[in-house]
Amino acid sequence: MKGKKEDEMVGERIRQLRIHKQLTQKELTEGICSITYLSRIENGQINPSAEFLRKVSKRLGYDLTELSSPNRDEKTLGIVENYKRNGEITEENLSYLHIQTLELNSTEINLEIYGVLLRYYTTKGEIEQARSIYNLSKRFISGEMSVELEEEYFYYFLACGNFFYCLQDFTLANHYYSKGESLLKDKDNLEAAKLYYNLSLVKQRTYANQEVSLYYSQKAYEIFKKYGEKENIIIVLITLGVQYQLNNELDTSMECLKKAEAIIVKDKDREKYVSYTAMIQHNMGRIYEKKKDYRGAVTYYIKSMEKFERHSLEQQNVYPLKRLVEIYIDLKDWVLVDKYLEKAIAITEKHQLKYDYIRLNMIKLSVKKIQGNESSYEKGMQKLLDTAIQLNQGALIKKITKELGNHFYEKKAYKKAADLLRRALDYEK
Repeated sequence: MKGKKEDEMVGERIRQLRIHKQLTQKELTEGICSITYLSRIENGQINPSAEFLRKVSKRLGYDLTELSSPNRDEKTLGIVENYKRNGEITEENLSYLHIQTLELNSTEINLEIYGVLLRYYTTKGEIEQARSIYNLSKRFISGEMSVELEEEYFYYFLACGNFFYCLQDFTLANHYYSKGESLLKDKDNLEAAKLYYNLSLVKQRTYANQEVSLYYSQKAYEIFKKYGEKENIIIVLITLGVQYQLNNELDTSMECLKKAEAIIVKDKDREKYVSYTAMIQHNMGRIYEKKKDYRGAVTYYIKSMEKFERHSLEQQNVYPLKRLVEIYIDLKDWVLVDKYLEKAIAITEKHQLKYDYIRLNMIKLSVKKIQGNESSYEKGMQKLLDTAIQLNQGALIKKITKELGNHFYEKKAYKKAADLLRRALDYEK
């Protein structure tokens, strides 16, 4: 019985490695053995020969003899520590961590493996791989934290927060970042500053009033200043500019943006900060727009778009495009509204920016409503509401239900209006 179980384990690990390497059975077996022979091994029906393991190991880029290594925990921790220190991992070591997800591990080892794999794939932008790792981690990592594993949980929570931020699920990102904050021992180091900054971003997206997001941004800014982290100082100043603008503190917003701009101008290698310059110009445009100086706003938005495009940052153009749409709606230039709106929506679809996709489609539907197509508006908004619920987008659910509720109230459909506005109030709480 023991031999049979070991056959099944080896076969399953070969199958998982093959899938991880994105190889078909035919591609793996070509010149080595028949597909039938591999199928029988993967299904645990037969034990692979030493010659088969040697040849397949070479093709997979992974030494299959390590599957039975007695020092696997030691090797796992070595790979993890190296990644945390350098942010790098070889293909062979990546395969090794994937194989270890199939083993029965301690909570410590599971936290280390899933934390690193989740951060690795999120950073690489391989979202479906990251989703698979996150879902797997939920099956093996306990929600009950032990004191001796706080450091491991901290890293795992931050990896989860980054993953959900990437998905634009700001509610869950906030949940995990807040769990990470509760485990902070040193609240005045760079690790804390980065977490505070992440918290400021998710709270910016989930709260209408920016006092909380500003609180976290200021904390991050003070620590980055203390350590002389020039790039991070620029990033936080731009973010402060956004948050003050959202709070209608326009002069303070402009001060923050000009501070960031001054740091870049003084740097000899200012070209490396060009994407930040584009962000500054975009946010200066927002201030001009709020002051109803549309000519000045459009000038800044166009400049920022040109810079983003020149440096292959297409997805960043969603934001100035959205602002241009808002301006041209106000100016009732429907040709330009349609042009910029379609361009922005296409970018959100291409880069899977689901939060922004919903926001832009809300604008598109509001245009339909202005044009008198109320039926399309109502059906479209309900569809967007379903999508927002599916994606756990609390702030958007609140916004859509409130807008739809007010729409039905104006139409004297009071029962529908009351139901929707009640839901909006629930999300407000």
